[in-house]
Amino acid sequence: MSDNASDLLLPADPLLAGSPAERVNYATGVLLQAEDFRDEQTYHRSRLATALAYLVGHGTLAGLRVVPPPQEDNDLELRVEPGLAIDRCGRLVEVTGSWCIRLARWFAAQETGPLRAAVHRSAGAAVVADLFLSVADCGRRKTPSFAQGPFDALDALVPARLAEEPAFELVLRPEADPPQPANDWPAPNPSEKDRREAVLSAYRPRTSDDQGGTIPLLDEQVDGHDRSSVLLARINIPVTLAPNSTSDKRPVLDLGKKVSADNTIRPFIFIPGKWLGAQPQSSG
Repeated sequence: MSDNASDLLLPADPLLAGSPAERVNYATGVLLQAEDFRDEQTYHRSRLATALAYLVGHGTLAGLRVVPPPQEDNDLELRVEPGLAIDRCGRLVEVTGSWCIRLARWFAAQETGPLRAAVHRSAGAAVVADLFLSVADCGRRKTPSFAQGPFDALDALVPARLAEEPAFELVLRPEADPPQPANDWPAPNPSEKDRREAVLSAYRPRTSDDQGGTIPLLDEQVDGHDRSSVLLARINIPVTLAPNSTSDKRPVLDLGKKVSADNTIRPFIFIPGKWLGAQPQSSG
């Protein structure tokens, strides 16, 4: 659900591999390669990400309100306001401007079977989908380089910069009762025993897996999708579909009813006593 899909020629983010934290050992006369500079970046990025992940967790830090489309909008443009989040790897995800997802176009691109499975009738017929936010590495500008991999070229190019851009994904929820994020950390003012047990049980060992296997699947996540992503909102899209319709009958958008976005179920990062130096922005 994003125009900034990752460049297929770019390597996977090393932070997903869970590699050991190793610093480059510089010495006079040692020949440095591109790998050494990547390892230098990875060391500092991974230390910061690890600290953020264990200190404050993952979720929304500021902003990122999901605004449902107005009643008269036939494109059903869902809007995500600017904001900042921490993903499950501890990476900062910053959305600097408003993003939109045209639900009518997204709906038309879905297959009939998954759409039917995601229809819930608890509050009228509606397709339920969760909106997730993650990070995508995007190449910026091109610069000449030596050809790498199974290529033979004298004019090879690589991105000069990598931009960490937000990527949004709508995931259909076929479960009868779609799960919500769970917080297993002790509530405020826990007993000393609960605090101690929470800290002693919080560490997740690192493993070497470039597919992100170091990240366990949370209740609200769906296998086969980005495990580093964080939930932003649960979207209810009204449709019309007779309960006794045949299996090939496709749900139809009900433009007479309003799409809803539940922002309350997402994981929030709130630090009591945080000083911003300014009043919070109005919700509009």
